[in-house]
Amino acid sequence: MMKKLVLFLFLCIMVVGCYNTLLPIRIPTRSPKIPENSIIKDIPKYPNNKPYIYYKFTKQKQKQLNLSSPENGYDSLMFRIWFTYPEGLHQFGELLEIQFRPNQEPLAKYYRLSLFFNPTREYEVINSFKDTTIISPKSGWNSLIKIIDILKINELPTMENLSEFQEPSSQNDLFNNTSLTVSTEVATLTKYRFFEYNNFEKYESIDEVNKIFSFIKYIRDEFYMFPIDTNWYKE
Repeated sequence: MMKKLVLFLFLCIMVVGCYNTLLPIRIPTRSPKIPENSIIKDIPKYPNNKPYIYYKFTKQKQKQLNLSSPENGYDSLMFRIWFTYPEGLHQFGELLEIQFRPNQEPLAKYYRLSLFFNPTREYEVINSFKDTTIISPKSGWNSLIKIIDILKINELPTMENLSEFQEPSSQNDLFNNTSLTVSTEVATLTKYRFFEYNNFEKYESIDEVNKIFSFIKYIRDEFYMFPIDTNWYKE
């Protein structure tokens, strides 16, 4: 009996060590290590001081795509906008990275991702991706800059910090659905921010939610991304 128990435990350890582990128990991966430097960082965290789960997902995908760490700062302004469609184990994902560079024309890259989501380890594995460089949005860079300024995208708080969701029960329910979740990273030479939004149509009466939804609709058209599927913008 003892030998069987030892063998069972050994097999469990071996399975947990595999990259795409799927078990009926939850053994999450560690939170990403946040770079220690002079950059001012606004990274929302849970009461246990661990970063939000979608921040964790962005860092997993960032590493797999071999992208730089915006937490180290960027000269002069960079946006990374991650689109997560949380339905099932095999998922579709997107990333739009917009770079505003000193003494150069801005540049954008669009990534289409084929993902495997591992709920046991809270891990997203990129099975394949296709990236496209976009020289200019349809309406030009000045129009995009104006929209960013009008909607104050750089300053938006993460959804959980809005006054409407200060009750712990409200915060727990925010992302407990299969709606599209949009995570945004903003990096400058001295600052880094991460914020996330979900349930756009359900909460479109809230000013901040409406702003990010308007921005999403704008950039999806301007950067030749897939047209909005309304099924993903509802709970």
